[in-house]
Amino acid sequence: MKTMTQVLEETIRAFVEDYLDRISCKGVVGFARFKDVHDSLMPIQKERLERIASEKFDELLDSGSIISFGIAYHDAAIDAINKNSGNETDYELWNFYSKEYDRLNSLLNQTSQAIADRFGGIPVTATLHALSDKINHVTDYYGLTISHRVVAEMAGLGWRGKNGLLINEKFSCAIRFASVITTLPLASPGKTGSLCGTCHACEDACTFIKNREALPDYRENCRRYLIHLQSKGVENEVCGKCIQACYRDSIFNEQFTLE
Repeated sequence: MKTMTQVLEETIRAFVEDYLDRISCKGVVGFARFKDVHDSLMPIQKERLERIASEKFDELLDSGSIISFGIAYHDAAIDAINKNSGNETDYELWNFYSKEYDRLNSLLNQTSQAIADRFGGIPVTATLHALSDKINHVTDYYGLTISHRVVAEMAGLGWRGKNGLLINEKFSCAIRFASVITTLPLASPGKTGSLCGTCHACEDACTFIKNREALPDYRENCRRYLIHLQSKGVENEVCGKCIQACYRDSIFNEQFTLE
C-alpha cells in the first residue's frame, strides 16, 4: 500500500508532466529536502533563501521540500550555437538559441506559478538575466537568486558536470530549471555522483573550462565572453558552447535525446 507521501509525489509528478505536455514541452521533475538545499548553498544564497521563506523558514527547515523541474531545449536551438556562415560565425543564427533561452525562462516561470497555485508553495523564478549593465563581476549575480542547479542536484535529476551545469541522463545539460518551495514533506533521493569520467567534450569546446584550475575565476572570464557575444548581436547573456558539446560530442551523445 502506498504511503501518503508517495501518493502526493505521484500527484505532483502527474500534474507537472501533464502541464508540460499541454505547453508542448519535455522535461523532468523531482523533489529535494529544503534543509539539504539550504545547507548546500553558498552563504549569500542561503540568506536569499531565508528571505524568500520568510516566516515559514523554521517549518521548512524542519520538514519542508523544494520541487525541482526542468524544461529541455529543442535540438534546433542547440544546433544554432556557434555555427559558421562562410568563414564567419553566424551570430544571427546563434541568437536563435538566445531567444529560446528567453522562451524557456518564461515557460519555467509560468509552470512554477501553476505548481505553486495547485499545491501551495512559493515559486522561485528562473535564473535572472539581462543584468550585464548592472553587474561588475560574476560574483554580483550570486545574491540575486538561489541555485536551481543545487536544487535539481539534490532532487537526483542529474549530476554536476565539468562545465558546472547539471547533466540529466536524458537531456544532457540542454535543460533549464526552476523551483517551488513547499511545506509538503516529500522524499528526496539526494545527489548523484558525477558520471563524466574521462569525458572532456565541454573542455574541448571552451578554453575557460579547460583552464579553470589555472584561472582566478573562470566564471568571470565566461561572463566577459557573454558580453562580447552581446556586442555581436546575441541578445541575452548566453553562450551554450559547452552545452552543445556535452549534448553532441560527449561519451553519452547516443544516450541523450531532445525533441
